[in-house]
Amino acid sequence: MDEIEYHEETEAEKRINEWRQSQRKIMIDIVQDLIQTSHKYAKSQYTPNAQRARWTKLAGQLIWYKDQILKNYTIEAMSIDMQALKKQVIESGERRQRESQTKNFPLIGFRKPEDKKAGDAEEADDGESSEPAEADDPEDAKEIA
Repeated sequence: MDEIEYHEETEAEKRINEWRQSQRKIMIDIVQDLIQTSHKYAKSQYTPNAQRARWTKLAGQLIWYKDQILKNYTIEAMSIDMQALKKQVIESGERRQRESQTKNFPLIGFRKPEDKKAGDAEEADDGESSEPAEADDPEDAKEIA
């Protein structure tokens, strides 16, 4: 299996990621306000026809820009989830390896003669049935003395 590369996030990386997420939220809010404003001007009856097309084009561009921001946010969130999954896989592999090393396996040996007799007696009890034998079947019939 391929070796999984994983590095622990430092405090600086965590703070940078938190800052980026907060800034991205602010950007999305601002772009949403701009989109609403451009829609308002594009639909307004007081906007000249020549400018109406510009406002509509701007609204479309802002929607595309917001979509790109959200895609980048999704990719970053997926990479953070991937890092967490890699960490879990590595930890479970290490735990499994530790458990396999510390297990006490029973020694392979021969049964004692008294254990053999007790085990054979149990097997014989399991083989006998308490049902009476049928007379139609001569192989299964038991002799009654």
